[in-house]
Amino acid sequence: MPRPIKCRRVSTIPGTVYFKPAGIPLVELEEVVLTVDEIEAIRLKDIDDLEQGHCAAKMDISRATYQRVLESARRKLADALLNGKAIKIQGGAIKLANVNCKCINGCEATTEGNNKNNIGVNNMKIAIVTDDGQSICQHFGRAGFYSVVTIENGRVTGKELRPKAGHHVAGMQHESQESQGAQHGFDANARASHAGMMANITDCQLVIAGGMGWGAQVSLKQAGIAVHMTDVVNIDEAVQLYIQGKLPNLQERLH
Repeated sequence: MPRPIKCRRVSTIPGTVYFKPAGIPLVELEEVVLTVDEIEAIRLKDIDDLEQGHCAAKMDISRATYQRVLESARRKLADALLNGKAIKIQGGAIKLANVNCKCINGCEATTEGNNKNNIGVNNMKIAIVTDDGQSICQHFGRAGFYSVVTIENGRVTGKELRPKAGHHVAGMQHESQESQGAQHGFDANARASHAGMMANITDCQLVIAGGMGWGAQVSLKQAGIAVHMTDVVNIDEAVQLYIQGKLPNLQERLH
C-alpha cells in the first residue's frame, strides 16, 4: 500500500488561479495544472530567493521532496510557456500556515502560530451550510441556510438556523465565467457575493460544507474563517467527528 502524501505547508492560496495565452480561444488550448504546493515552492525559491533547505523547512517537507515539487512546477511552467498552454492552479496535498491540518491523508499536525482559525474545538462556533437544517449541502454557494453550532468546553451547547444569501440572491454568474475557462469565484462580483454570504456568520470560526469553489474558500480565509470539506451528510454526525478530530478535510472537493 503506498505511503500517504504528507501535507505541504503553504502561506497563502493564490488569488489568481488561471492564465492563458492572449488571442487564442480557450477551447483550442491545452491546460497545465499546477498544484498550490508547486506554486508555493516557486514562490519561496524564485521570488523570496531562499536556500533550498529553508524552503523545505517552510513547507514542512524534506529537501528531496521539496526539490521534486520545485522541478515538477518548473517543468509544467516551461511546458505552458513554450507550447502555448493555459495554466490552472488548483489542488494539492496542503495545509495552511497558522491553522490545524485535518486532511484526507490523516495528517493532524498543528503549524506554528495561533490565530482565530486555531482556537481549538473547546469554545467556538461552526457554520454548516444546509438547505434543511439536518444535512450538509454539497455546494457552499447554493445553500439557503447556515446551521450554526455553538461548542463550549468541547460540547455542543446551542444550535440555530440562520438565513444565507446564495448565488440566486447574490447574483453570481459562475456559468459565464466558467465558459471562459477561469475558475469561478475570483472576480469583483464574486468577492462581493461572498462577502454577502459571510455577513451572517462573522461570529463563527469555521465553515463546514460538502463542496466549495476556490474563490469562496479564499474569501472565507481572508475573513478569518477556516474551511472544512466533508462527505459526511448528517450535520450532527459531522460536528461530533470534528470535535473528536476525526473529520477528514477533503480538499479535492474544492473546485
